[in-house]
Amino acid sequence: MKYREIGYRITIAREEAGLNQKELAEILGLSQATLSNYEKGKRRVYLPQLQKMADALGKPLDYFSQPIDVDLHHPGAGYSEVKELLQIMNELSDLPQEDRKSVVDYIRWLKSRKGE
Repeated sequence: MKYREIGYRITIAREEAGLNQKELAEILGLSQATLSNYEKGKRRVYLPQLQKMADALGKPLDYFSQPIDVDLHHPGAGYSEVKELLQIMNELSDLPQEDRKSVVDYIRWLKSRKGE
């Protein structure tokens, strides 16, 4: 399994727990930059740290090693589309929550324009 896929799983679990990067990093005793690098797949997460994350996020350890099933989350999406979406998620994870909300609002606005 690639670091990026583990990072994607960390991001999903963190967001499901309602935590931002800073909050989770504090719980884990890490810097926000280190957690960001884990989520982006730029840095290897060793088993003890991954277990700590699993405990903090209420996930079993094997959750982070499960493959990402493209078809379940994005029917008809190809690898390149999923890769692009993961890249967008990684970039968004670096933004403060208010900025992420602004991005979501912008996306909704763009979608509403297509319906006109």
